[in-house]
Amino acid sequence: MTRFDCDLAILGSGFGGTLLAIIAQKLGHSVVLLERGRHPRFAIGESSTPLADFKLADIANRFGLDWLRPFAKYGPWKATNPHLPCGLKRGFSFFRHERGQPFTPRDDNANTLIVAASPNDETADTHWFRADFDSHLVDRAVEAGVPYLDNLETHAVRHDSRGWELDGTRGDETVAVRAEMLIDATGTGQVVAGALGIAPVDPAHLRVKSRALYSHFTGVAPWQSVLEEQYGTAATATHPFPCDAAALHQIIDNGWMWVLRFENGITSAGFSLDPGAHPIVPGESPEAEWSRLLNTYPSLARQFARAVPVRPFVRTGRLQRRLSQAAGPDWALLPHGAGFLDAWLSPGIAQTLFAVNRLGRILAEERAGPGRERRLNEYGQTVLRELAWVDEITGTCFACLDRFPVLVSVAALYFVAAIYCEERERAGLATPDDAFLLTDHPEYRAVADHIFRKGAGLPAADADAFAAEVRELLAPYNSCGLCDPDRCNMYPYTGSLSPLR
Repeated sequence: MTRFDCDLAILGSGFGGTLLAIIAQKLGHSVVLLERGRHPRFAIGESSTPLADFKLADIANRFGLDWLRPFAKYGPWKATNPHLPCGLKRGFSFFRHERGQPFTPRDDNANTLIVAASPNDETADTHWFRADFDSHLVDRAVEAGVPYLDNLETHAVRHDSRGWELDGTRGDETVAVRAEMLIDATGTGQVVAGALGIAPVDPAHLRVKSRALYSHFTGVAPWQSVLEEQYGTAATATHPFPCDAAALHQIIDNGWMWVLRFENGITSAGFSLDPGAHPIVPGESPEAEWSRLLNTYPSLARQFARAVPVRPFVRTGRLQRRLSQAAGPDWALLPHGAGFLDAWLSPGIAQTLFAVNRLGRILAEERAGPGRERRLNEYGQTVLRELAWVDEITGTCFACLDRFPVLVSVAALYFVAAIYCEERERAGLATPDDAFLLTDHPEYRAVADHIFRKGAGLPAADADAFAAEVRELLAPYNSCGLCDPDRCNMYPYTGSLSPLR
């Protein structure tokens, strides 16, 4: 039998759980990292953002992880870790497709939105090729002395006043773990939820409704080349950066497709679909559904004409879930375990890193006792508020997918909040306790509530007046010139700093 008696057990060796194990070990806690699978492995959640980068750099600085800091930007990543594949992400791009019609660029960009997040490649964000990135972090954890057990099947989890006991097997070997504290970083939260009887939130109370169909591919044509082959270089001349160097959102009726390009020749692509409008057809394979969806939108079929999946398709039921509790006196869930919504606007990596930073600070500042219990409770409440806020943003955006000009104004709520928070970081005004994306900013949330309620059912004919109203309401927070009709939905990076409050 292999037995561990430790301060902290972490279930799940994705990047969040592994970073926490490394932090805990560095802080002097005895920790064990437990994994059901084995690296390298496929993982979804691949696109970083500037807020994710700031938080990753903050974790590196706060906990003395100098080797981690280069991963916060594309240029330093490529210079220091060229063997680890990533993708260049300069911002976000959106294109609205019509059923049965090739995508046709409009002079006013009324079916296109591009928002830059960086001024150049050197300081850009990245797409993380998770199989290699997560595996690299596990190697770092092992080098740091973290005990790591993979291929572990957990059979029993018990909780009492002394902490946690886990029993499992690893091949023919029996494993027993005793820990004062448990962090569930598995991505589903079901281990802790099952042990403690934590109830899920009724999915009917969540605004986002989507299911997914996705894989990794080779041979995906750059979207820019598709546009230029059909319409010439004028089709992309106004783009503030190459539209494929982005989290590319191809918007269809009642859904959207993500396209994330890695520099190893692989592209992550998948559909997020309203399950009511796009029910799974009995007897239709995931491959057949993928082909049917592509062929419904001719320009997408053109982009994927030579694409070859390099792993089996994944097709899900409804993705959305949320638990009613995210932490307790001696346990915590990472955000992905506490709930999941959708990949829209790439919130996942940032939310996880915000949580890792908070939990690392708790481990650094509070030993077991009332202080830690209070901080963990605050952590759990914050995670749930942040998930609810992202549900509002994403759910309202999805309600506007059929009215692209209205969607552009609603999505501005996300971009303005993100850039506002980024510039607080640059100016040194952000605090470690700031919530993700202005979750705890009551004035901004009040503005958002008005915009969301009005935009969700607004006729497309009223989009211009709505855009003007949104521009006025967001003016106190809008430091980057979003919502400017003269820019025709093309927003280069400005980096200008407005007065922040």
